[in-house]
Amino acid sequence: MSQPSKQTGRVLVLGEDTRAFLTVVRSLGRAGLEIHAAWCPPTSPSLRSRYISKIHWLREYRPGDPACLREFVELLGRESFDLVLPCHDSAILPLRHWRPTIESLARISLPEDRAFEVAFDKGRTYELAEELRICLPRQRIVRSAADLRSAAGEFGFPFVLKPHASVELENVAARNKVVMVLDQSGLPGAETLLGQKGSLLVQEHFCGIGVGVEVLCRQGEILTAFQHERVHEPLHGGGSSYRKSVALDKDLLDAAQRLMKALDYTGVAMVEFKRHSISGKWILVEINGRFWGSLPLSVKAGIDFPRYLFEMLCLGRTRFPNDYKLGRYARNWLLDLYWFRENLESDRRDPTLMTVPLPRVALEFRHLLMGRESSDTFTWDDPDPAFAEAAQFLRSRFLPRIASRAIVRKQLRRRVQKTAARARRILFVCKGNICRSPFAEAVARTLFGDQVQVRSAGYYPVSGRRSPEEAVAAASTFGADLSGQRSRVIDAGMASWADLVFVFDFEHLEALRVRCPELLAKAHLLGSLDPEGPLEIMDPFGEGYDCFCSTYGRILRLMHLLRDSVLRQPAGHWESAVETDKTISA
Repeated sequence: MSQPSKQTGRVLVLGEDTRAFLTVVRSLGRAGLEIHAAWCPPTSPSLRSRYISKIHWLREYRPGDPACLREFVELLGRESFDLVLPCHDSAILPLRHWRPTIESLARISLPEDRAFEVAFDKGRTYELAEELRICLPRQRIVRSAADLRSAAGEFGFPFVLKPHASVELENVAARNKVVMVLDQSGLPGAETLLGQKGSLLVQEHFCGIGVGVEVLCRQGEILTAFQHERVHEPLHGGGSSYRKSVALDKDLLDAAQRLMKALDYTGVAMVEFKRHSISGKWILVEINGRFWGSLPLSVKAGIDFPRYLFEMLCLGRTRFPNDYKLGRYARNWLLDLYWFRENLESDRRDPTLMTVPLPRVALEFRHLLMGRESSDTFTWDDPDPAFAEAAQFLRSRFLPRIASRAIVRKQLRRRVQKTAARARRILFVCKGNICRSPFAEAVARTLFGDQVQVRSAGYYPVSGRRSPEEAVAAASTFGADLSGQRSRVIDAGMASWADLVFVFDFEHLEALRVRCPELLAKAHLLGSLDPEGPLEIMDPFGEGYDCFCSTYGRILRLMHLLRDSVLRQPAGHWESAVETDKTISA
């Protein structure tokens, strides 16, 4: 079937990664659609894609915050999107929660309620699979330490501990991970996790290769399907870094069809299985009711799920290609580097580890030389996200090491001292402008008086937020008052106003690189003033009073060093606070 002509329309894509999200953006952009992005970290390399026409900096979803919904409703009303397409669970859950309010404003790609409830809850997924007589590992729900130890005795080690859902609406930023308990030593940690969650699924360990059957459905009917097999995956399980396209297995496809039909499913999904490489036995792992990490492979092989989804939902199309290229490979190179090291260092005699013999790993490079392998991130028509991802990786891995060397630290310190000596307008920037940067601003106002103007701001796109109670209490210990602090969002006016900009960690530099690149020439890590301590001052948010005191004590010491560079005069008002900090540190 030939590809349809270019489409017209406007789509809002919500995502964050360089696999599913970036692939959706590219697919729909190549189809001629105007792509907007939101709910994406400012440091995401995907935002460098040439196919993104506009980025909307919306506040992240927080339970009980009506401003989140209000901003989203205003955006939908202003832009008139043909489709809103969430690519990750952290976006899907809020949209489903808001569904009664927003579905009249735009078409939202979400499973219907029952399909969502079953697909996003592993316990309910397995209940349905049992009804349909789909192969599952032995399993049980545990609610107490006694239940957990009984299951360990029944299934033996290792066994798998699964949360009911990967993400919960109460905290969409946190991801609940699957844990493999290898032996008795892992039981205390498993009991702690169980205490936090209340109940968990315990499954017998099944040693097999991950296989995914990916589908586009309309009211339970599969319109097109694709199958991939993992080549490299974390040795104890998890998302794959290298995979290949394979022919549809009739038994796995049949299982996927029965699940989708029972759910009357509409949309895209990936039904994940594990299959033993020798016996051919298989089990169901889960249903991913959204786009999946291996999406770049299916699009490269010829099944363009994002485009087909748009055409089904917005144009009513129901006939799509079902043929695709077999033996095609796709690799996430950065994830694969970690896999290479793990595979090299692991015990190959352990039957529970999904290790790959080294000769076979070496032979896999022939796929790249023969043109059968592609990158998840790099494409010739849109190379910038891959370059940005590689640059971020190199900076995160090597820049802290290089910067920590004495000769480099000395140069960094001289550079910031030289700039500070001329500066009369200083801007402190952190993520939210509620913890680190407002304390630095408060200290600087007292230290510098009228001789230097100071401000603070954040790149998190929400103004008016208060500092946490722990921050206010800790700051008062050092004589600073944050009770009246309200967050400000950095803008072009601040960027042009500042002579000197201080940030607190490398993530802030990455954020400025995207949001305010004109500030990079003025930006310095505040920690570079310190001849010995760590360069980064990490975020104390959520870590408690003692952590805030420790963080603020260090910022205070660095502000004295900055004052010496700017004003070149001895310490005064803040000496008692320094003594207080020494007591806290001790």
